[in-house]
Amino acid sequence: MENPFRPPQAEQSLEPILGWRAWRLMRNTTGDLRIVPSTPRAAWEPREPVRATCSGSHTRLYMVFNPELAASHHSPEPGCTCGIHAVKDAARLARAGRSTAVVGRVAMWGRVIEHSKGYRAELAYPSRLALVCAWCLWRGRMPAAPDRVVQRGTWLRPACAEHSRRPTAVGRSTPANDVLQELLDTYGVDRLPEEMFRPLDDRRPGDLVTRFLRATDRGRTPRSA
Repeated sequence: MENPFRPPQAEQSLEPILGWRAWRLMRNTTGDLRIVPSTPRAAWEPREPVRATCSGSHTRLYMVFNPELAASHHSPEPGCTCGIHAVKDAARLARAGRSTAVVGRVAMWGRVIEHSKGYRAELAYPSRLALVCAWCLWRGRMPAAPDRVVQRGTWLRPACAEHSRRPTAVGRSTPANDVLQELLDTYGVDRLPEEMFRPLDDRRPGDLVTRFLRATDRGRTPRSA
């Protein structure tokens, strides 16, 4: 009988596997656009694959007391949480974080571990990208198409016509289509068609956890990036 507690096994994928991801959006010190994970990770550089590394060794005692094991820790490791993450269902992007500015399909290859709701991969690169209004995305109002992009400091936040009037949507404003085209040219990828989003709204609000988070956050505004 198969052990249900055994960690998922890694498979070597030569053909890219497609998943869904969300990113923040920033301009670096030279003024170029970069997509940035919502976790404390470096920006994804254009036209080169992202390679997974594991930064959680401080949480695993067996590597703290046996540092020689770190050399054999190949990210993504089956018994770890490391790797480049992507989800299978676009509806789960609503929980990606309220500083989300970009969503898209991501191609993953190399060592890939499949989970029930997503993947962890060794190598990845965006396949298609789109700007999204974080306020609409949080409510599950797909495709969350923005009208403007406001920049405050180095961070950019897309907003639809309705949410661009929110007090937190402040900063230098640029038409969303201009920023999107710059982003697509920077990364050399195609636009994500709106039809690829699964329609969601308050009548079909997604999974139980997402519904709970929205219900307890009705009166709050998303945090600034």
